[in-house]
Amino acid sequence: MDQLSLYDKILQLKAPWKTINVALNELNGQITVEVRCDSLCLQCPKCGAPSKRYDTRKRQWRHLDTCQFQTLIEADVPRVSCDIHGCITVSVPWAENSSRYTQLFENQVLSWASETSILALTRQLNLSWNAIDGILKRGVTRGLKRQKTFSCQHLFVDETCIAKPREFITILSNHKGQVLAIENGRSANSLLKCFARIPVQYINKMKSISMDLSQAYTRAVEKRFGPRAKNLIAYDHFHITKMLNEALSHVRKMELRKVPNIDQLHHYKTRFAWLKNELNRSDETEAELDIQKEYLKDTATVWYFKEQFRMIWQGVKRIGVKTIWTNWIKLAKETGIKPLISVVDTIERRLIGILNAMKYNVSNGRAEAINNNIKALARQSRGYRNKERYKTAIMFHFGKLDMRLTTK
Repeated sequence: MDQLSLYDKILQLKAPWKTINVALNELNGQITVEVRCDSLCLQCPKCGAPSKRYDTRKRQWRHLDTCQFQTLIEADVPRVSCDIHGCITVSVPWAENSSRYTQLFENQVLSWASETSILALTRQLNLSWNAIDGILKRGVTRGLKRQKTFSCQHLFVDETCIAKPREFITILSNHKGQVLAIENGRSANSLLKCFARIPVQYINKMKSISMDLSQAYTRAVEKRFGPRAKNLIAYDHFHITKMLNEALSHVRKMELRKVPNIDQLHHYKTRFAWLKNELNRSDETEAELDIQKEYLKDTATVWYFKEQFRMIWQGVKRIGVKTIWTNWIKLAKETGIKPLISVVDTIERRLIGILNAMKYNVSNGRAEAINNNIKALARQSRGYRNKERYKTAIMFHFGKLDMRLTTK
């Protein structure tokens, strides 16, 4: 087999395309493969109608390396004169119309990009950031077009930001850890746009959507699903626990001001012990806090209700759980401790969403895990200043899309 036939096989060329020359430039470390189209009558790439050849334009594509040599493909690509679409460039079988890289080369970049950083790719393949971003963007676009089914039984919404400038994006994901949609901002409109990206027949099958206590996201669900929203919204218990811990710390600080100065330092040393649940305390810590309760009575009361909150949420009982919550709310309000009552009022307003979270056993843990991976991705890439590039990277790594090019 001669070298021209060899490259016909490598590039999978079929008539009217064929290799006419292979040139090696050892000084530049490059191999240039010249390809030609011999047919005078071709098809319009838009409508497929037989069209006469009009002229040619020289183009060049980068291909997979041949041994240690960078390989380039050159061709005088014909333009045809179509009666409907006018003068238009025909498609080549080895690359997409908008790309300067062959399908096989782009597939290699997509494969490597999933395993290493963009910075490493630029050095290894001698490509610019813009070139790699273009390949990733085309891959994500292909993947989104091919996505026919969506798993929407349990959805999760969270936001993340670009460090400089501090701009937020809303991320909608599912229970399989797949990012389904990304939109700019963290408003109600941002989440509504995320919903709009998912076909109606799938989004309407949703049983729950887990979120933090964001009023904007709550309004978005209510606007999109109407009366059905109250059965879908599930509030994340970690965010409510955080509010209770903050109330506990606030009450403790207020009570410490009443403790004699000589004893304050000793009490300060127990700051983190109060935030622990009862199961995570040592016997020594437990004995120490029993003494503290004599001085910090309100702190001890808030801690008790925080622990009751945890045990109710983790309880296996489903029947009568609403009554248990109602009693907890009533007793907490009777304490008269304002920071605790403020949190309890929030819990009372969001009680249906809390019951939904318990019913489906969902939390924003999956969304937070994706968020942490996204932040790790940003650190690995030394940050993203371009928001659109950041969104492309998120969908590339966490969208679970089929992005590979198939040979024509």
